[in-house]
Amino acid sequence: MIIVTILLLTARVSYSQDSIQYVDAATLMMVGKAKTTDSIYQRIDSTEAKDMPQAVKGLAKQSAGIAILFETNSRIIRAKWSLPKEVYLHNMTPDAHSGLDLYCFKAGKWQFVSIGRVVPGINQTQVVVQNMDSTMKQFMLYLPLYNGVSELQIGVQKNATINKPVRPAINTAKRIVVYGSSVVQGASASRAGMAYPAILQRQTGYDFINLGFSGSAKMEIELAKYLATVPADCYVLDCIPNPSPEQITERSYPFIKYLHEKQPSIPIVLVETIFRQNGLWDQQVGSTVKRQNEEIRKTYERLKKEGVKNLYYLESDKLIGDDHEATIDGIHLTDLGFTRIANAVWPVIKKALAEKKQ
Repeated sequence: MIIVTILLLTARVSYSQDSIQYVDAATLMMVGKAKTTDSIYQRIDSTEAKDMPQAVKGLAKQSAGIAILFETNSRIIRAKWSLPKEVYLHNMTPDAHSGLDLYCFKAGKWQFVSIGRVVPGINQTQVVVQNMDSTMKQFMLYLPLYNGVSELQIGVQKNATINKPVRPAINTAKRIVVYGSSVVQGASASRAGMAYPAILQRQTGYDFINLGFSGSAKMEIELAKYLATVPADCYVLDCIPNPSPEQITERSYPFIKYLHEKQPSIPIVLVETIFRQNGLWDQQVGSTVKRQNEEIRKTYERLKKEGVKNLYYLESDKLIGDDHEATIDGIHLTDLGFTRIANAVWPVIKKALAEKKQ
């Protein structure tokens, strides 16, 4: 009993705050960013967002899809991060909207490690994982989905090393830009790494850029102008849940046409809105979803008739299954739903990329 107590005390001392060195995450490798921004952990630079709708400006300051890559041989990883505000969302866990999500690249694939739990307050300090072996490992730390980050530090043992990966497991030269609604941003994943762009990022090794704007992806031309400036190998437009059928009729053609004319060699994947499960019972919701998909289909067929190439289409019935078990509230996805939509979207992206090379 005495020996066990001594060992436990020794372990606690070895992991005390005094034995930890912190590094600014900004000095490590960042993925999931469209472009450089004035505030490092936001998604769109404030200057570039100035003509965008007010709601998009605010959501662009959130860190959805941004992740930090690093290597360390530390037996413990801690994190300190500051949030601009406390958040409450009825359909998301605190760890998804404001916490951190850690993965390790092991045996050729990304594997979940643990989370940085969020507690009340804006200043967070947490042990993410401890008692690991001391081999060098590559990690990826996802930032919050529905909050911002003003500061982030990663802590390791003082006698350990931490640096940018020598051979990053995410290829930032291969970029897939996803513009969309709350589903793209990550509602209602259990944690940040379960948003479907993040799932595809780990599965493919490509850098997926999450430009999901909850309730606010309404195909304004200002967003098309911005997207056309973001380097990409493929654009995925999963934005049909947010605009009304009338807005789709009015905006989708000029939006897609502009993006194609500015980037004619880059494939564009159009994704219908997921079928809202509550639309099976609420007839108005069901009718709206049906009309949304009808209108984007009309735009797609019009563009194809005009000879627009590199345009791909994914129907709603292929996205989340038909067992009605993929949402948390009839609208937003569970982890099961995100896994299914990732599995549906990837073959279309893969086809688009393959035909682009021909």
